[in-house]
Amino acid sequence: MAKKQLTPYGAKVKKRLAEKNMTLRELAMAVGANENYLTQVIHGYKSGKKYLEPICDILDIKIKTERR
Repeated sequence: MAKKQLTPYGAKVKKRLAEKNMTLRELAMAVGANENYLTQVIHGYKSGKKYLEPICDILDIKIKTERR
């Protein structure tokens, strides 16, 4: 079975989690999401738009947003 690939956003999230010594479960609880859902977000299966800003605030990361 092939290992799931992280999106560039997911890679940033995982890196910052490690730097902050924080688990994905702790992040999920902090933003009010399910851990499995956040896993799908960082692997690109779900957009997770509702949680992007709170995650970025907690982890102190910036992401590029699409301009229309």
